[in-house]
Amino acid sequence: MTDAPRPQDRPLDAARGAAQELADQVLDTVDLVAVNTAFRTLTDIAENHPSMEGLMRIAVSGATRYMAIGRRIGNIGVVRDAHLFLATLSLRDEDDPLPHRALAEASVDLMLAEAQQTGFPRALETYRTVVAISHARGNDPNVASAHAKGAANLVALALEANAPLEADKALEDLARLEAAQPGILLVRQQRCRGLFNRVAHAARRTEVEDHPMDVTGMSDLATLIDVARRLPVDPNLVDLAAEGIFAFVTGLGTRGEVALARRHYDDLAALAQLAEAGILVQRRLADAAFNLITDLCELGEPEVATLLYGDLSGLSVAHDDDRSICLSHAKAAANLVLTHRDRGDHAAADVIADDLRGLILAHPEDMDLMEVATFLDLADV
Repeated sequence: MTDAPRPQDRPLDAARGAAQELADQVLDTVDLVAVNTAFRTLTDIAENHPSMEGLMRIAVSGATRYMAIGRRIGNIGVVRDAHLFLATLSLRDEDDPLPHRALAEASVDLMLAEAQQTGFPRALETYRTVVAISHARGNDPNVASAHAKGAANLVALALEANAPLEADKALEDLARLEAAQPGILLVRQQRCRGLFNRVAHAARRTEVEDHPMDVTGMSDLATLIDVARRLPVDPNLVDLAAEGIFAFVTGLGTRGEVALARRHYDDLAALAQLAEAGILVQRRLADAAFNLITDLCELGEPEVATLLYGDLSGLSVAHDDDRSICLSHAKAAANLVLTHRDRGDHAAADVIADDLRGLILAHPEDMDLMEVATFLDLADV
């Protein structure tokens, strides 16, 4: 025979039940009536029993789940209610880090939801909540990480909203956070994300006079590479830096600034030499080489393109089992063969065509490579 629950345990049991109801709804089809009822039960218990031992953790967990539901179904009202509840909980106990950490994370979620559903001004207003929490609890690495996550996202949101000054401020926040918390990897990762967001944005712009990519973008890119290479080197940040360099090389090539793109390609090649550089970096190096070879062929500089092709061919040999790198090799070879043939340089075309035939013979089952061969056959090469 089990003991009957003590009267003081009943609110806690009810709170657990409400939190469990919210947890059960996170991945299933949402019953919004049941969700709202459970959340109201949780908030009522928290209001009526603010000092009950064990309730804070349950309340924070339930609020976090409620917010996740709101984000998933796109209900900004649910997200705001969850955020407000967490703010209320954080005011009740300055010493307990849990509600403050949860509020910082929830503020980032609310910022993203506001950006999507109401626009950038409300998102910026919410970001300032994150900043305020961070300033108040600057020694908490979890809060610092949440602040950094918010700042990195704000860079992208600000640039999309044509608010470059706010992007500048967010990047300054990230630099300060990393300087204050150099040992927190998540902060460094988010700073790289913020830098990458502005590098990628600059790379997508093609208006040379209005958007000098070679001024703002080059500075951000250099910082991104520096942060990614900082010890201890994080392979994920090396991957992100490679993505940034690739975006920049591609953007410069599209603008016709191939000489400058080639210099940044060399940055990518140097990054690929790091012990922490994985296959994603090698693939981006191959993609960048292919894009530059294509640009050089279009500009009538096949000799320079052929020199770069030697690098790509060597990379392909070193990673013969990687389909992506081999395909970049094949497509670059096809472009060079056609360009040399169009210029009447049949000897150079034949050398590269033989190299391509060897690549295709080594991978007879690869249909993408066979398509490249078919294209060349149709081109009568």
